[in-house]
Amino acid sequence: MHEATQARLQAAPATQPARDTVLEPARDALVRTGQELNFQAHQGAQGLAALTPEWSARLAAMPGVRFMHFPQWYRAYLNSGRSQESRTWFIAVHRGQELVAVIPLQFQAYRAGWLAPRLIGTIDDDELQLSDFVFDDTPENRCLLQELTGWLRRQRTLRWDELRLRKVCEDSVLAASARHRLPRAMVPLQYDGSAWFDTAGSYDQATKAMSGTFKRNLRRLSRRAEETAALRFESCQGGAGLGAAFDTFIAIEASGWKGTSGTASAIRCQPAMLAFYRELVQEFGALDACVINLLWHGTEPVAGQFCLRVGRTLNILKIGFSDAHSNFAPGNLLLERTIRNCCEDDGIDVLSLVNEPPWARNFKPLSKGVWSYYAPNWNPRGLLVHLGLLAKRRWDAHKAHAAAAARPAAPPAADE
Repeated sequence: MHEATQARLQAAPATQPARDTVLEPARDALVRTGQELNFQAHQGAQGLAALTPEWSARLAAMPGVRFMHFPQWYRAYLNSGRSQESRTWFIAVHRGQELVAVIPLQFQAYRAGWLAPRLIGTIDDDELQLSDFVFDDTPENRCLLQELTGWLRRQRTLRWDELRLRKVCEDSVLAASARHRLPRAMVPLQYDGSAWFDTAGSYDQATKAMSGTFKRNLRRLSRRAEETAALRFESCQGGAGLGAAFDTFIAIEASGWKGTSGTASAIRCQPAMLAFYRELVQEFGALDACVINLLWHGTEPVAGQFCLRVGRTLNILKIGFSDAHSNFAPGNLLLERTIRNCCEDDGIDVLSLVNEPPWARNFKPLSKGVWSYYAPNWNPRGLLVHLGLLAKRRWDAHKAHAAAAARPAAPPAADE
């Protein structure tokens, strides 16, 4: 590790910590594992760079690796300028000389009226749709969430009030650790869902929940499109064509309301977002893991998907389609062809939509729960924030119960 990264923080404020520093390891004897764990906090891009060789070696030995486990994922985020680099930390956990876990954390901006609590947790960014820690789900590691929370509460350098771990899929290693032993006072809340298709078998098996009406509608839309030009599916992975395919994708994604509305939410209209996806092309393209799927109508591209292929899973992170061709729903036709392509590829068992987009509901994908976990620090502001969260949770439950009670009862079903 570079000597420049060895400077010890001396009670620096959590919201503006010293740049590119390393918090020296805190040694906590863990009788549960029979061996001491060392926690060491690395800050920003320089801390990430120092960890990357050991982190990458850890990944090579891990089963079930996902895109958010890679240092390249976080390097793309930091290099894009989407957040202040100094707010991001990587907690390395060693057992003896072995790196057993990397825990990406970020100080989050949050204000509730006059109260501005110091929140630390998973990276809170709309483009980072799922979160996880990096470790093997083995018996000796299943207490890591509890031990991390205990270490954060004991150390006195990173000053925080509440731990908020958001966008955690139920089949992640972090969720497994939470199910094994939830830290004291931690509250789990349902956040969203993550839609996916089982593509290990045939297309008919992958889409067995899809209604016959919707399947017929897809065939009808395909015939409508091909009355004027042939439809062609193209999948670009690695090689010299990946950059051109990405340029085509962002042009499609900006062709409709995203590029012309007052918010201009298209990728190419927002420099930091564009930089993030270009960095992903570079970082994951070098791993032969970046995939751009395109649907062509004759010589014109009409829909696109930005994907990362990791292990036996193809993850669709972003989609775009041409509004000018909405009469034949090119986004739906592209997803239908992507499902077929994954079923025909012996190396892909899962097609993940990452989150649960409303536009895909008619495809009837399978779904996994996505959760958030909240835990207070043992200080007055942390306890106050956490009590406010619990009060809001109770109030929301009361309103939902009252709304359900106010709804009229459904009429009895008529005899057939």
